Amino acid sequence: MKLIALSKPDQNRAAIDPWTAVHFSAGLAAGLIEMHRETALGAALAYEVVEQVFERSDAGREFFKTSGPEEPANVVVDIAVFAFGYWLGERWNRSG
Repeated sequence: MKLIALSKPDQNRAAIDPWTAVHFSAGLAAGLIEMHRETALGAALAYEVVEQVFERSDAGREFFKTSGPEEPANVVVDIAVFAFGYWLGERWNRSG
């Protein structure tokens, strides 16, 4: 497994890929709109579970244009950056 995906074929085989920025942004947005923490993190976790199941199907591999499901490290990073983005959004709201 790689740390950073440098090409499309590495997308689900690396801990960090272009979608990492999307997960961070989604967390930031959830924090900024003051979504309940449990709801936001629950939705992020649910998405990862559904994505794992979907990417194991032919339709999922075609939809995401990947060769298979994400590595566990990628899932952990996605959740962690979502949570970090959420935390930053919350801090921003409390700053003023």
